[in-house]
Amino acid sequence: MSTTPTPPAERQEPAPPAPLPQLRLRLPGNWWQVPLHDRAEARASVRRLVAAQVGPADDRANVRIELERRVLGALDDAIGGDGQAFHVALSIVPGVPLPVTAMVSLPAQQLTPAIGTSASATMAILERGLADLTDGGADSLHRFTAGASEVARRTRRHVVADPDSDENLPTVAVEYWMTVPGTKRFVLVAFSAPAGELEEPLTGLFDQIVRVSSWD
Repeated sequence: MSTTPTPPAERQEPAPPAPLPQLRLRLPGNWWQVPLHDRAEARASVRRLVAAQVGPADDRANVRIELERRVLGALDDAIGGDGQAFHVALSIVPGVPLPVTAMVSLPAQQLTPAIGTSASATMAILERGLADLTDGGADSLHRFTAGASEVARRTRRHVVADPDSDENLPTVAVEYWMTVPGTKRFVLVAFSAPAGELEEPLTGLFDQIVRVSSWD
C-alpha cells in the first residue's frame, strides 16, 4: 500500500523589520536644513547660506570665513558619521550670526541589553560604553529623561583647524545620546558651537530642545 508523500512546508520569509520612529526636533528661531546625500552639494549649500547671512561687505570678510569654517567642519562630521539631518541656525539671536549647528545621526550599532528593549535597559548598556570613551567616565555624563527616551549628555571640546592657515577655532560639541523607544537602537543629536562665554547658556538651550523633542 502506497502513501502520498507530504509536500514540504512552505518556507515563511521573515517579516521585514518595522520602520524606526523618527525624531522630531523643535528648533527655536530660524534654521536652514542642509541636504546630506551629496557632499559637494551640501558644501555649496553652506557657502551660499553663509554669503546670504553675512553679506558681501569687505569689513565682514573675517566673519564670513570663520562662520563658513565652523559650519563646514560640523558638516563633514555629519556626513562621515551616519548623519540623518543637519541644520544651521539662522537667527537664534536676532542680528547675531552664531555658528551653531545641529546634527541628528543614527549609528548602525544595535545594543543588546539582557532583558527587553526598555529605555532604561538600553541606556544602561549605552552609558557604560560612553563612560569608557569619555574623560572623567560616568561622572562626566549628564542623564535625564525626554519623553519616551533616556538621554545621556556628553560635552567635548576640540578645535576646528584651517588647512590654509595656522589658526584654530575652539569649538564645543554638546552630544545627546538618546534611546529610540521600543528598540535597542539609539540616535545621536549633536550641537556644535563656539567655545567661550556663550557655552553655558547655549547648553541650556540645547537641553530644552532635546527635552521637548518627540517621536513620530
